[in-house]
Amino acid sequence: MSRGDFDFESRLVPLLLAYARHRGVEAQPFIAKYKLPDDVLTRAPGKLIITTPMSVVPALADELAATLNDPHLGLSMSDWLPRGTYGVAEFLTRAGPTMRHSFQNFCRFNAIIAPAQSFRFEESGAEAQYHNTVPRRPNATGRHLQEYSSAAVLRTFMALGGVKPVRAWFSHARPERLDRERLSAALFTSEVTWDEPTNGFAFPSSVLDHPVQGGDAALYAFLEEHAVEALASRPRADDLIDKLRHLIRDALKQGEPNVERLATRLNMSGRTLQRRLSDLKSSFQEVLDAVRFDLARAYLKDARLDVSQVAYLLGYSELRAFDRAFRRWADKSPTEWRSDA
Repeated sequence: MSRGDFDFESRLVPLLLAYARHRGVEAQPFIAKYKLPDDVLTRAPGKLIITTPMSVVPALADELAATLNDPHLGLSMSDWLPRGTYGVAEFLTRAGPTMRHSFQNFCRFNAIIAPAQSFRFEESGAEAQYHNTVPRRPNATGRHLQEYSSAAVLRTFMALGGVKPVRAWFSHARPERLDRERLSAALFTSEVTWDEPTNGFAFPSSVLDHPVQGGDAALYAFLEEHAVEALASRPRADDLIDKLRHLIRDALKQGEPNVERLATRLNMSGRTLQRRLSDLKSSFQEVLDAVRFDLARAYLKDARLDVSQVAYLLGYSELRAFDRAFRRWADKSPTEWRSDA
């Protein structure tokens, strides 16, 4: 990582590669060039968050735009974006009672939508504004992904309640290759400026009291509860072990977690991860065991799951391996622990 660069946690890189594959571009050379996880395309678009040097994000977008000869790659991505890409926070935004609730929740839960970015919603008299920035980086995610973000957000909010901006702006410079008509159509306004402090758009605040089209009060309450839980379970930004625990919980859904693969998602080698864990008086196996033990106890309390299902959910290929591990953790078998619980 070059001087001045920093780690950036995002789903943008997997989304870029998924879109490139959708357009018929072979992703493997880009995965190798930018040292990305080998399994970066094994999940549905948007469901995987990885950590890369910040510089990788705009560089990959620029290279893919050149490969596809698409001067507005971000706008094309926003047209393709599958519904539900951003999970519970996205659906909560779609279910809110009013447009004000939708904008507030979009910003409130931005840590589970785009962890390394900052969303801000402001009301000032007759005008409301939405701002998007990346702390520590004036040009944020670069031209293509800033166009993608604004267009994708506007597409969502236009569908929910007819939010039509009066103007939009970007932090990057005015592009040399610019299709003004296409950009205006994607942003629903021809009033666009560049070299601004943030990325965003402004619209009449009267829209905020409009009911959300398709809003559902019961669904909204349910989704809000899950969004709060998801936000609370986000790893602390400065805690390596907490981040690793989060990655392990997710990786267990695909089987036995691999230290090299998870280290790549933390933007380091397996050896570096082990060394940093050692400095913290821990190890990969110790963290893995702790996560599995926590989950095992939670699963064993669920009478609907038999022990073999619990073993599978914890990434074990056979029941005997789970039984041996649980005896090591609890000094009794899973069946005995369940009977005593």
